[in-house]
Amino acid sequence: MHEGPAPRGGAVVSAGTADDLGRHATALRRAATEVAAVLSGVRSTGGTGSPLRARLDGRVLAWQAALDADAEALLARAALLDRLAAGSAWALPAPGPWSAAAISPGPTSSRVPPVPPVPPGPIGRPASAEAGAGAGGSGGAPVRFDPVLLGVLAARLRSAADRAAALGRTVAVAVGETERTLARMGSPTGTVGMAGRGLRLVAVEAPNAAGDIELRMARFAAAPITLRRVGPGGPPERISRPPGARPASPTARFVPSPARPASPTALAVAAGLLALFGAGAGARSDAVPDTLGVDRLRAVRARLADLPDPTRAGVIGLLRGGPLTALGAMAARLAGTPKPGAVLAAAELAGLADDLLAGAPPDLLGELVRALPWLEPAAPPPPGGERSGPVVGVDRSGDAIVRDGADPGDVGQGAVADCYLAAALIGIARQDPALLTERLRRNPNGTVTITFHPGSGAPVGVTVTAMLPARRLSAPASTGREGERGEGVQEIAMDGDNAAGQPELWPALYEKAYARLHGGYPAIGFGSASLALGTLTGRPASRRAARATSVADLAALLDRGEVVVLATRSRTRSGGLVAAHAYPALAVDAARGRVLLRNPWDPAPGADNVRWYAWSQVVADVHTVVHGPTR
Repeated sequence: MHEGPAPRGGAVVSAGTADDLGRHATALRRAATEVAAVLSGVRSTGGTGSPLRARLDGRVLAWQAALDADAEALLARAALLDRLAAGSAWALPAPGPWSAAAISPGPTSSRVPPVPPVPPGPIGRPASAEAGAGAGGSGGAPVRFDPVLLGVLAARLRSAADRAAALGRTVAVAVGETERTLARMGSPTGTVGMAGRGLRLVAVEAPNAAGDIELRMARFAAAPITLRRVGPGGPPERISRPPGARPASPTARFVPSPARPASPTALAVAAGLLALFGAGAGARSDAVPDTLGVDRLRAVRARLADLPDPTRAGVIGLLRGGPLTALGAMAARLAGTPKPGAVLAAAELAGLADDLLAGAPPDLLGELVRALPWLEPAAPPPPGGERSGPVVGVDRSGDAIVRDGADPGDVGQGAVADCYLAAALIGIARQDPALLTERLRRNPNGTVTITFHPGSGAPVGVTVTAMLPARRLSAPASTGREGERGEGVQEIAMDGDNAAGQPELWPALYEKAYARLHGGYPAIGFGSASLALGTLTGRPASRRAARATSVADLAALLDRGEVVVLATRSRTRSGGLVAAHAYPALAVDAARGRVLLRNPWDPAPGADNVRWYAWSQVVADVHTVVHGPTR
């Protein structure tokens, strides 16, 4: 810029006008940032190495250059407004050497030629058949045609076009207000009107490019092919690796195989729906609640659920970085909005986040949890308070979840005050152990999804990682290697080992999922045995007074296959049952008038915490008998 004459008439900028100029400058700088980021989601999508994608990349680079020119013009005008507000007089910058792409009126620009649809090769020929000509061709080298990546690209192109169109209207309003303010001051106007041409270019051309991709994919969808790995006994390639990563074998190449029909279009639609999160990355924070609706979220979840596991992992893996950040911002914004529509959307978004945790590639789990920290339930307070130090996580993903079926001896309560939940798990493991294993599904990424029945609603799947809360031991523990000492930890919640000391995680994972369902480990202390039993089984649980229950009644309940849990009073007799505690009934000896109870506490080595009690001696300690069927 060069200094020029003062505004005509030598007008002095008043305080009110200075405020207006500062406000317009701020709006223009914000618009410049958003303009430059319009294509951020498109640029982050990995390529497929095809000539089609190479030509599309060239167009995207030209669009970005035009957008950068828009942003530069907006920033230049904002700097001028700042100078004017401060009382300095500056002339408008002379028009710079705008590129042809930046000033192109539409898709006929000679710098950005339209890309004609490329027809697919004959059925049964390698995907590399398209590489025979054009930029990016590799002279017959294999080319990976990835419908997931192309579907995401098409969806993000359309999303970028929508953002460009909407942002173009916003920029036009901001520029118009700026021009009117300058006109009132007698300052020259007009050059900033050039800003917005890049936005118009993207709004017009990006949908055409998306249409080219979708047309090509539709033609491929009509061919009965699927992708397989070439090689002696080579397994199918997993698409969950990060975009751009090299295949496991340098000699691996992908070719069509007539083994099974594939549906690239269906995969692309699902990937495109997930790409909606990319749109939120560039949206203003005050617009986040409107970026996703309940119906839209449900559609995403339904399409995601229809995909096979490897494909689902590949789709979710494309959300790395900005899209996950946008998803976290959406969740936070919706959680703080009390409107009924926002509450419903927040609930649906939480369900989608759970689906993502269940299907994400293993290397994405940490980033997903960082973006949505509530996917890990709030940790229990360490025993002994702050003196015990912070709670840490122990990764048990390599340990067995269920060994020889669910057994009552597998459950050990730990330091969380949820004896009612442990007692319900023990009771179910005694009466219907298959139910516990049927409601538990290990996902390919090592997470576990457990089905609950909260309230009277539909079944709910809650997904958790195998990271269990623990506290550090004050004395280092031996690593098992001579001369070495390692840092020891003690798990706080339900035991991750069975009665034999072998790793068996199902009780700890049930507890963790139950904690997630209710808002964290601290929230599940001192709960209801009937609520826990109903949530685990999906069947209503009943309650009856202990004094009105005989040994014969208890025997009849167990014989019918029901789970029986005894809830003790807040005060009990010395030598009797523990106060404010829950005991599952494992067996009844009606002839001798006694009942076999298990204290759900984690037993000491060599003990099982199982004992026969005369019902007549302990009935005074029992307040309520909770019972219910498992199916």
